Amino acid sequence: MSAKPHALPPSVPELTGVWHRSLLVDADGRRDTTTAVTWVQGPARYADLRQPVNHPRHPGVTSLSGLRFEELLALTRQEAFAGRLRQRSDVFHWARTLDFGPAGLPDAGRLRREGAVLVETGVHVAYLEHWRPVRSAGPAAAVELFDAETGCAGLLVRAGDRFAHVRDRAEPLPPDASLAELVRGAADIGRARALLDFELSLGRIDHGRWTVERSTLPHRVGAVPAPALDGCAGLVVNDARPDGTPYTRVFEITAAEGLLAALHSTGTAALAASATSCAPAPEGIR
Repeated sequence: MSAKPHALPPSVPELTGVWHRSLLVDADGRRDTTTAVTWVQGPARYADLRQPVNHPRHPGVTSLSGLRFEELLALTRQEAFAGRLRQRSDVFHWARTLDFGPAGLPDAGRLRREGAVLVETGVHVAYLEHWRPVRSAGPAAAVELFDAETGCAGLLVRAGDRFAHVRDRAEPLPPDASLAELVRGAADIGRARALLDFELSLGRIDHGRWTVERSTLPHRVGAVPAPALDGCAGLVVNDARPDGTPYTRVFEITAAEGLLAALHSTGTAALAASATSCAPAPEGIR
């Protein structure tokens, strides 16, 4: 089905939900239909995870410390980024404030609907992508986060019964090399693990239980982050230290959108009263 002439592009609120990429055609004409690509879009914030069809799984591993160098290097083949989506006329800009890899060209594209398919064409790079909606019912909300203990920024996005949880690495990547080159050139395996210690996890919410289904960190698959609002200005999640030891990570909320109570799992009853008392986040908190 072809697009209608001069059809209006969708607005950012109309994109709220979960999208699966069914096709990529790059500038050289190469087609990709096998990479697992999922885009979770909140009212404005988003997260995007892209993993090759042969992405390694490491069941039983509890941290990056359990992976050999070759296994760590294989993780660099995935892509993951998150931030805020903005629209200017028919051009959409995905600000990558959190990125698994070093910063590259600005991420911008034009979007149009062709039947059930959302078609994206590149602005700074020639490409074409087809996106198909994933059925997901329920509220949408998002918060930008900051961990004062480690200095790491984060993001939590909910779109219906799906979520994305993002936590940055402790220090920014240098911009002059690919992640694979940085890992190969690491002084030791500890440094290589630190370069890869970036979490972007996608999961499902079922009867209030939040479970990770895919992640940049293999040991987070199956984890239950159980986000809980601490008043209206904080968020705590179940996490693990670099050695795999479980602990509770405490974030400050630095920006918010949507109904904050939607980001509170029902399995964390101790903070439920503070969650329900939080009003929808004002649009001006950014």
